[in-house]
Amino acid sequence: MRRTTLIGAIAACLALVVVAAPAASAKGGGTTRAIALKGTISFPNATGKAVSKVNGNERELEVEVQHIRSLAGKRVNIFVNGNLWATPRVSALGQASVDRSTERGQRVPTIRSGSTVRARTLGGTLIVRGSF
Repeated sequence: MRRTTLIGAIAACLALVVVAAPAASAKGGGTTRAIALKGTISFPNATGKAVSKVNGNERELEVEVQHIRSLAGKRVNIFVNGNLWATPRVSALGQASVDRSTERGQRVPTIRSGSTVRARTLGGTLIVRGSF
């Protein structure tokens, strides 16, 4: 009798794992695309990255620019597909970053193949650029 109960309990646990596994992977599914942002003639040492995550109707975009210490304390403009998207302040270490998500009620542009990301000084000088 104990053996039958034990086998039944193990079978129930395995069935639960099999049923729960697809739900977990579906929730964590979606697509993630990342690009490198390259410096320009005016800022040859500048680097960065942009990461786009899409999961159903939820979108997230993270843009990070590094090695722009000469702009510390100033703001830079981040353009996505030619439209001004954010204006973060450059840290004392020469880094500016933005992370926005529709899940938090923030505006996130739709990223497709060929979408562009550019960072410029407030005066319009191109710092970094890249495209998906």
